[in-house]
Amino acid sequence: MQLDAKKFFFAFFFFIATLIALGYYHFDHEQKLINQNINSTLEKAVISANVVIGDHYHDRVLTTSPSAVEDADTIKALTALAHAQGVEYIYSLVLDNTGKLRFTSSSARNHELVSGQNLTRFFDIYPANSDMIKALKTNQIVWDMKEKSDQWGKFRSLFIPYTTPSGYRYIIGADIEVGSIQKLSNAAAFKAIATSLIIFLGALPFLLIYRNTLEGTATFLRAKVRSATDELREVNEILETKVEEKTKQLISQSFEDPLTELPNRHRLQYDMDRYTYNALIIINLHNFREINDFFGFSIGDDLLRQMGHWLKTVDLNPYRLSGDEFAILIDEELTQEALIELSHRLLNRLIDHPFSVGEETVSLSITIGIDAEPEISLAHADIALHQAKEKSNHIAFYSSENHVEEQYQANIALTATIHKALNSGRITCFYQPIVSTQTGRIEKYETLVRMIDEAANIIPPLDFLKTAQKTRLYPQITRTVIEHACNTFKDRNEEFSVNLSIRDIEDHNTVRFIEEMIVKTDTAHRIVFEILESEGIDNFDAVIHFIHRMKRLGAKIAIDDYGTGYSSLENILRLDIDYIKIDGSLIQNINNNPKHAIVLESIADFASKLGIKTIAEFVSSEELFQHVKTIGITYSQGYYTGKPAALSL
Repeated sequence: MQLDAKKFFFAFFFFIATLIALGYYHFDHEQKLINQNINSTLEKAVISANVVIGDHYHDRVLTTSPSAVEDADTIKALTALAHAQGVEYIYSLVLDNTGKLRFTSSSARNHELVSGQNLTRFFDIYPANSDMIKALKTNQIVWDMKEKSDQWGKFRSLFIPYTTPSGYRYIIGADIEVGSIQKLSNAAAFKAIATSLIIFLGALPFLLIYRNTLEGTATFLRAKVRSATDELREVNEILETKVEEKTKQLISQSFEDPLTELPNRHRLQYDMDRYTYNALIIINLHNFREINDFFGFSIGDDLLRQMGHWLKTVDLNPYRLSGDEFAILIDEELTQEALIELSHRLLNRLIDHPFSVGEETVSLSITIGIDAEPEISLAHADIALHQAKEKSNHIAFYSSENHVEEQYQANIALTATIHKALNSGRITCFYQPIVSTQTGRIEKYETLVRMIDEAANIIPPLDFLKTAQKTRLYPQITRTVIEHACNTFKDRNEEFSVNLSIRDIEDHNTVRFIEEMIVKTDTAHRIVFEILESEGIDNFDAVIHFIHRMKRLGAKIAIDDYGTGYSSLENILRLDIDYIKIDGSLIQNINNNPKHAIVLESIADFASKLGIKTIAEFVSSEELFQHVKTIGITYSQGYYTGKPAALSL
């Protein structure tokens, strides 16, 4: 009996040890499966995303920035893909000329899509990340399993580098949130403990009754483990199959425009990559924004659906690109004359086709860009479309002889130069004196922006500001000028003016920055905001609101380039202004053209009666100075009274 008891206790302890070992094995096996599934999920997410934001996407957006509408469409497509693949984020990034990481696309969380806040948009900056930079520079896949935190959360990530046919390097990344991984690990641990406990409780009676049959018990336990493992493998295979099916479904959906049910831009590029076509036509609805503004977006969407249906009825295979643009691929070998004839047929049939708006009808007109070069591309057809718009033509063909790409490359290079200048403090201000015609004293200065290049050359605004206005750098330049001017004049007594465009006035962040800066430097009572009258001031409501906000703080308002815009007298009467700056084209000819002198006298007279002071620009000689003084203009500005120059802070 004593021997039997010893055998029993030995067997019992052996059973417990075996049970613990089996539980650990089961937990370890589950953990490995979880990690394998995570790695597989991340890899599938990145590979699937490459269909949407791969080489051709990057070749295009790194040459011509996507519109806000196209950027939003990409966010939605990646968000749907992220949900289907079971990851938190999918995104792509590049290194800019300064070595900073920038997003070229990104998915979003549901609450970000709904609220529209905190969305990651094209070319937003991403904080420095050594793993991402390593992937870009070494062209090697990088697994980031360190579970580091960033502003979006704590993730495991995968970064796969790619290089476009044009030589652009980019990475596509995918993230899985650590919290969801922890939940899976906890579930695995619980499952292992529960399985061990169930086995123990189930086996204990048999162990007590059949204490000498430990080998049979062990066999039973091994069978149970194998059975559980097989079940888990089957479940995993089912899940993998469902994920693959969902991925195929999503990729199919990513090829279709949900509004018009036409093939979309991704499908167009997919088809162009795999088949040979002889021409690509891009169709843009003329002034479609005005239709949206007049009838509303729901009517606009309906008209886009009607347009897509109409294109199919005229025996074409259309694609919808984005916004108000459609595309057509031509596989026949048509001459340029035949393509022009086809385009004119489209134009004429479109004129005769009524589109429904409720019970009424409207007519739509189009502009057409065509690429019929040997290597057709969306970029080339888009260039042709822009050329047609610039020349107010209905049709234009792309031609490599126009060297448009060279101009684009020059624009990209200049944009990079401006960006470097901003980052290194080489956007600065010169100040031109404004002199009282009565006393001859300097009473004011106009702030004029300058860029200093890397060779210390001074670049005037005409050479870089128009390019900056087409990028996201422009608001930063405006804020730099405001900050420089306010800090320069916070301890001086003169008034100083700063030029603002309608784009500045409509930018809420810029206006808020202006308010904070003039209050912080106590310059609100000496700053004058010059608004360009030559822009026509289309958005009067925004301008009037801005003027009221600034005047409440004590600032003054000037109309710049007066005499070159539209409805000049009406502008003066509707806006509460303090100064009129008369355009230099009128000033320079007053000694030679009596009509100009009469116009200036009229401006000076009615301004005086309204209590508005006048400033003559481009006064370049003593003769002009005396003439504007005689007419009664209040101030003089030009090379005669002082050239733009730097002022010490």
